Amino acid sequence: MHELSIAESLMSLIVENARKSGARSVIKVSIVVGNLSGIVGDSLKFCFDEAKRSTVAKDAELVVDEVSATAYCVKCETQFAVDQYVFNCPDCGEVVIPSGGQELYLKDMEVE
Repeated sequence: MHELSIAESLMSLIVENARKSGARSVIKVSIVVGNLSGIVGDSLKFCFDEAKRSTVAKDAELVVDEVSATAYCVKCETQFAVDQYVFNCPDCGEVVIPSGGQELYLKDMEVE
């Protein structure tokens, strides 16, 4: 379960940013996760709840914003939404380049 190591890294980043801003506590954390990132949202939330214990973020809510996958066809020069791991252009059938949906980043934090 790589979500645990991701949650621990995320918590280190949260604690560091809270310390730098002088925050007493973290209320809410928002992250962006692409649906092709390989991260399972529910597993990440569970691991986040474990990682936040005894930290400044112990009462923080985790909000996961999922980003849909997109791909770009070099031949047609079009970008379109992808809902599966097979990346073929719907217009010409060529193999396409993933252009979105692999994200994972801390979007923002609400602190006191």
